[in-house]
Amino acid sequence: MTETPEKPGSTDEPAGGQPPVTQWIHTEGNGASATVGTGVQVNINTPSVPAPRPASDQPTSSAVEGRRPQAWNLRPGDRSFTGRRAELAELRARLSAGGATAVQAVHGIGGVGKTQLVLAYAYTHRADYDVAWWISAEQSGLIGDQFTALGTTLGLLDAQADSTVAQSKVREFLRRNDRWLLIFDNAEKPADLRPWLPDGTGHVLITSRTRNWGEIAHTMELDLLPRAEAVELLTTRLKKISEADADRIAEDLGDLPLALAQAASYLTESGMSITDYRQALRDETVAVLDEGRPADYQHSLAAAAILNTNALGARDPAALAVLHLCSFLGPEPVPTDLVVTIATYADLDTSVLAPLAQIIDKPMQRQRSIGAVGAFGLARVEFGTITVHRLVQAVVRDQIDPAVAAELRTHIEAALGTVDPGDPRDSAKWPQWSMLLPHLLAANPAHTDNSELRQRARDAIVYLICRGDTQPAQELADNLYQEWRQRLGPDHVDTLRAATELVWAYRDLGQFHRLRPLVDDTLTRQIDTLGHDHPDTLRTASDLAVVQIALGAYHRAREITEDVYRRRVRVLGEDHLDTLTSANTLANALGQVGDFRRALEVGEDVYRRRVRVLGEDHPDALTSANTLANALDGVGESRRALEVAEDVYRRCVRVLGEDHPNALSSAGNLAYALGGVGDFRRALEVGEDVYRRHVRVLGEDHPDALKSAHNLAAALERVGESRRALEVAEDVYRRCVRVLGEDHPDTLRAVLNMAQLMGSRGRLIPARQHAEQAHRKLRANLGSQHPLTKHARSTLDQIGAAMGGRQSKGKSRRRS
Repeated sequence: MTETPEKPGSTDEPAGGQPPVTQWIHTEGNGASATVGTGVQVNINTPSVPAPRPASDQPTSSAVEGRRPQAWNLRPGDRSFTGRRAELAELRARLSAGGATAVQAVHGIGGVGKTQLVLAYAYTHRADYDVAWWISAEQSGLIGDQFTALGTTLGLLDAQADSTVAQSKVREFLRRNDRWLLIFDNAEKPADLRPWLPDGTGHVLITSRTRNWGEIAHTMELDLLPRAEAVELLTTRLKKISEADADRIAEDLGDLPLALAQAASYLTESGMSITDYRQALRDETVAVLDEGRPADYQHSLAAAAILNTNALGARDPAALAVLHLCSFLGPEPVPTDLVVTIATYADLDTSVLAPLAQIIDKPMQRQRSIGAVGAFGLARVEFGTITVHRLVQAVVRDQIDPAVAAELRTHIEAALGTVDPGDPRDSAKWPQWSMLLPHLLAANPAHTDNSELRQRARDAIVYLICRGDTQPAQELADNLYQEWRQRLGPDHVDTLRAATELVWAYRDLGQFHRLRPLVDDTLTRQIDTLGHDHPDTLRTASDLAVVQIALGAYHRAREITEDVYRRRVRVLGEDHLDTLTSANTLANALGQVGDFRRALEVGEDVYRRRVRVLGEDHPDALTSANTLANALDGVGESRRALEVAEDVYRRCVRVLGEDHPNALSSAGNLAYALGGVGDFRRALEVGEDVYRRHVRVLGEDHPDALKSAHNLAAALERVGESRRALEVAEDVYRRCVRVLGEDHPDTLRAVLNMAQLMGSRGRLIPARQHAEQAHRKLRANLGSQHPLTKHARSTLDQIGAAMGGRQSKGKSRRRS
């Protein structure tokens, strides 16, 4: 784990003679995403054909017949699509009911025709949409890339923009417009889609194998085709087939739409007789059933896919080798360069990829073989990539001898281990990481014996965290940690390294209760097995400091960070990336304990060094710029703090996107800096916006969202909205107690802020009670000389003075 700096607080009183309301300062979190996903689906039906004519019962409005779509990435429709009339009509009725965004989920078993149904719907009602965009949603970490593609097509951003920028701009575009349709294909669970669902009055279609979509969508279960519609499908595509033969094939294929479509495609291309086809299909199905599999859709599809695979191998052995290779990668676009890397890494003279030996270094021949895989309906080939559908992959893998499959996996694991896109924290490298990620996951690094692949998998966790996809990162880190702990042992170096990445993910998710036990166990094991000064041990020791800050133990965090920083300078050198991270963490820790002058000294130094080593737009350099703004504010240089805060926020938005956790933290610091120079109205405007985005991106109980809510209360008080300010402050306090505990410094800040606001509204008795509680606990936890403790004492004195003044007035009135 390369730790990110903690998020310090500030106890300075605001400038301009306003009431001293405590505020929280945000520092940076991690990353954002980039590049473009394709959202492809395998078209087993082979050649592209024009879009289907609108159904007769769904007329197209002539007023919009000639309108050109602004964005349309759906693959060509199939004019021979048949059946599903009732389902299409039901979809239309549900989506066109009016009101807010209509979300409809279509679920059912694989191959039942979910994708074909929503595609037919989109083409049937094409004239009703200006925007229709297809998103492959199986891996939630890749959705952002496809939003980037949509934003690029709409002209909202350039092709290199980060996916979090795309998320914000595309969602805003859709909110302001209607006549749009988003299709999330093969989604797994509602939580994966919830952050991406736009507001507005458009339509959303979801396809999924799972059924638990009721919390975010209306649902429709898609079943097998009725026999009459299955026969109609075959007779429409195969003009010379009799209804009797069509009925027999439909029976053999179990009325499954995708299997029926593939059968029609194969019979058209190969010219095989119906009798021979049915015989071959029966023979292959029996073989599958002999292995104990139930007679469901996949079996029929598998039998049809095997015929195509055998025909491909007979025509082009090298193409079959490409298919074999891709069947062990992810069901996402495989760059041709990756095919070449894997093939050339193997000993092509003796490996199962031997047929590639003659073509792998000849681009024209190589592409001809790759194209053949697509021509047989087994893959989608476009733009330098080949994509094999997950079902076809499963069929192909099943037909490979286990020994051959093991050899292929070994080659692929070894080759993937050598593919290093570069520093996963560097946003310039994220497009390459985005392309590699699904194939790393498909290699199942949790069970690999290849140490280089394990290293690459851990880098992938860092990439996901840094680009802001922390939940998928946590899931991957937890899986690797648990599996490696079982397979390799709890003291293995890779197990312990996975634990450090898991700590990072927990911290960014705000799951503080999980941090301390994992860090303590990992650090103890690393000291025992690696020693105190090993870079891995130092990394976890630095994690412990971050955990201490998260838990509010600021003085202990500073002690640990100073020790780790000194040792990293000695062991790694002062410009090593880990050393620079420790320096930045130290600057933040110093600010937490109130040593603002030293915090500024360290913060300025680490910022200069990070810019020199990494460049000013590297996410780590942006983190240090944010730390510098905090330190400047701590020593009272409010104007310069605002200049730095405005600059770093602009750069965070440009590099990471405005909804990235780092950019949100930077926006929070900007709001605070604006208040520091007396620009209270703009501070409130920025503060309200960042709070709304924090809640949407991270959830209302995330510690960063709580900080934003706290600062919002302060901003409201400064512009005279004391009633609303107190309502927000009381809500923040209740949530802080629930999330952080009663004695956490952030909770006590909330108590103190609530006391100040109560006092300003004349509720002096409860205000004094809260101030006394905050002062007592802060003095015990942080010491009497900590700035926050001093501020609590000052607040308590002010409330006491106000109460004394009220009592004096009462006595004067009684004497008179």
